[in-house]
Amino acid sequence: MVARMSTNSKGTEVAAAGVSGQAQRLSLFGPPLLLEGEDSAAYDELVGRICAAVRPADVIDEIFIADLVALQWEFLRWRRLKWSLIRARGLAALESFLAGRLDDDLCSELVADRLTEILRDHVPQEYPDSLPTTARMYARNEVDKNNINEVLACFNLNMDRIRCDARARKAEELVRDYQRREPDAVKLTDELFASAGMSMDTFMTKVLGDKIDDIERIDRLTAIAETRRNAAQREIDRRRAVLSKTLRRSVHEIEDDDFADGELVRELPAAE
Repeated sequence: MVARMSTNSKGTEVAAAGVSGQAQRLSLFGPPLLLEGEDSAAYDELVGRICAAVRPADVIDEIFIADLVALQWEFLRWRRLKWSLIRARGLAALESFLAGRLDDDLCSELVADRLTEILRDHVPQEYPDSLPTTARMYARNEVDKNNINEVLACFNLNMDRIRCDARARKAEELVRDYQRREPDAVKLTDELFASAGMSMDTFMTKVLGDKIDDIERIDRLTAIAETRRNAAQREIDRRRAVLSKTLRRSVHEIEDDDFADGELVRELPAAE
């Protein structure tokens, strides 16, 4: 795949460096090593910025750059995987924790909405306006729930099942709001943690207890990718140093030859 240059300010900076053609030539070494769902535009920008920094002089430099880009991307991939593992595990556990600690009052509106949907099929059409009120009364335990359980039994449901589902939905909403750092969600979550005698840090430590081995394996693979990337960088630096030394030697030899030719000219007798 041909590398595409970004059009943002960083991409403009790369394009201005005159490396677009050099970045495209890296496609000769095969398509980008991307997994499904990975950002190809970010990969292309990485190619362009590394080319801008290294400014490959020949195909050997381009080979080194292709290796360096692939290794850097692999390093970033392992870091993303570790973050995703911790985040997914934490959010799932947080949702389960909240669902087990939310009281019925916080979920009553969701219970009422669900009951309204069910009762629509069992209440005479001339009383539709009474449905929300009736549902809220049942949701708040303001009336005997035996009657409603008779209706719910037709759907293989009961009030306890409805409340459990409502707590799960409320917990899901609360986790989304917590991720966005909504003040009410953060406050309620912190209060529930405090009532359980823990903090987010102690909660995550407990949650990740059985995932430590997986995290350690990812860390080792990340370290291996980082070591290989650093080795590729050193190879580029070493080659540049050798080329620079060779260039300096060639320049000195040319200067010495020019100087010798000048001395020879001065020693020749002038033509009579």
